[in-house]
Amino acid sequence: MLTPHRVFALVAFLFLFGTPAAAQSGSALLGRWVGTHDGRPWVIDFYNDTLLVVDDVHVLAFRASADSLVAFGDTSFAVSYWFVRERMLVQTPEGELITMAPQNALARPLHGDWRGAGIELWLGRGGVARWRPLSGGRWQSGEWERRTRNITFLWLPDSLEWVAQYDPQGAALLFSEMESRATPVVLRKAFRW
Repeated sequence: MLTPHRVFALVAFLFLFGTPAAAQSGSALLGRWVGTHDGRPWVIDFYNDTLLVVDDVHVLAFRASADSLVAFGDTSFAVSYWFVRERMLVQTPEGELITMAPQNALARPLHGDWRGAGIELWLGRGGVARWRPLSGGRWQSGEWERRTRNITFLWLPDSLEWVAQYDPQGAALLFSEMESRATPVVLRKAFRW
């Protein structure tokens, strides 16, 4: 039989350890979602408190609730969303329904800017790469190739080779050897300039 003390204890337990709907939707949003909008790919990335529309230059300011998402930046939108069978359905104010599928972290494209340890690294599509010191030095051109978490860089014309490990969750590249540096170097994906 439930006594008033047991009811109070149960309510306190649910209050302290229960997960509200907004928190559940927030955790469900984490990750990369891929869909098509206006005939073009629409890719959004949620990293904890950060939202990025892929190919935008700046991270978006956003607010998410249990059923709506409002974002302002290079790309701005206000949509309703819900989850069905491991898909996120997004409805625009015009009534258009966009189906977005989750994308595995290892499947995320690496192209873009990476920075850290005084180095700027740019990875282009098609295996094109370049790097330079952040102090404004000259760009060194080369190529890159990815095999799951291992990425191999070949810098021309000297055929200097670097190998990096990709951390998809932390959006980081770890180089055990780079130039003449004896210590490991970590570069992070640069979302802002």
